[in-house]
Amino acid sequence: MTIRVATYSETQKILKYAPAVLKEATVGYYEPRRDIARQLASSFLIGGGYYIVYTENNVIQGWVGVGEIFDNYSSEKIGFIPEIYVMPNDRKKGIADKLCKEVFRKLKESGHKKVQLNVFSGNHAKDLYHKLGFQDISTIMEKGLDGDDL
Repeated sequence: MTIRVATYSETQKILKYAPAVLKEATVGYYEPRRDIARQLASSFLIGGGYYIVYTENNVIQGWVGVGEIFDNYSSEKIGFIPEIYVMPNDRKKGIADKLCKEVFRKLKESGHKKVQLNVFSGNHAKDLYHKLGFQDISTIMEKGLDGDDL
């Protein structure tokens, strides 16, 4: 087992999974198009983000995207996790937990005091995030405007 920063080649492989990752992460709220999913996944890379991978026998079993955002409320740069994914056959082995702890270590080492992520309502991964110490700080609410109830 190895946890490390993804190579360029590994990052390209990860980006091929972008539609599947987005579909699963949004728990049915969106049916992602390949181009949009890839654009979302690569946008944090352009800003200096990167992936941390968990590999066994040189096979990627999971990854976490690591980036940085500016928090307008606290006026500080904070770590941001845009994506956490473990391959379906490798789930329930503690891989996401190990990956996240490595990300926390790296972010702390680089001077960050906080890390945030977004999670869609109904995503079962929210239980893991709570176990890792994440707390709910905001809720985005939505209402469709296509009905007659205006």
